Amino acid sequence: MSDENKLPARELNTRQKIAVITVDVLILAELCVAMYLANANPDVFTPTFMKSFFSMLVPTMIAGYVSMRLLREKQPQVESAQS
Repeated sequence: MSDENKLPARELNTRQKIAVITVDVLILAELCVAMYLANANPDVFTPTFMKSFFSMLVPTMIAGYVSMRLLREKQPQVESAQS
């Protein structure tokens, strides 16, 4: 496989980097909240943790994906001129 056919990797712009940091902080906060909620009742720790953590994680990941797509810089479309 040749390297000529590979697309160049896109670099994150500043707004996208801020969005990634925000999503990371939100995930850490969600982890802390889920641990706190699960620790309240040790008998059902695992189900409580998984239910609370993943119910918060999934919307955060979707919001992160959407924000990365929306904050992406638009590529100028170049139209080919035919003579």
